[in-house]
Amino acid sequence: MSSVKRAVEAAVFLSQEPVSEKVLSERLGFDIEEVKKSLEELLKEYSGRGIVLKKVAGGYRFFTAPDLSDTLRSFVEDRPVKLSRHLLEVLAIIAYHQPITKKDIARIRGQNPDGAIKSLLEKGLIEVAGRANTPGRPKLYRTTDAFLYHFGLNSIKELPEISLEEDLNEQS
Repeated sequence: MSSVKRAVEAAVFLSQEPVSEKVLSERLGFDIEEVKKSLEELLKEYSGRGIVLKKVAGGYRFFTAPDLSDTLRSFVEDRPVKLSRHLLEVLAIIAYHQPITKKDIARIRGQNPDGAIKSLLEKGLIEVAGRANTPGRPKLYRTTDAFLYHFGLNSIKELPEISLEEDLNEQS
């Protein structure tokens, strides 16, 4: 195993958050192409093992294999972020329409989103993305890297496509 690949593997292992190719290259002092090659090799090597390497939130991180979650439950105290249906609905609206104002969220959902927005901000799943160029300059909200990480996505483009027409027909 090359020294570059060993260092990349160790750096990803040590990192508490997903770490990007660029950050690995800069901090380890290796050429980015060497880092990319090492990560590709590590992705293959860790495939199907008890520990897997995944690309999430724009970076790489080690996880336990998802199929072992029941087996390993007794080894960890699982404290997932708790999201009620209300929070999930508001989060989905933000994810699919970002950046979006509170007023637009309320218009889409038909309810005041103040409490949900406050809770999602506290959990770090959304953030203020600036202000709209409309009267009153309301805040714009968007999802964070923590959102991507929580849902196992590498980018917002990986969100499943939804059909509003189907949803409306189901509710009728």
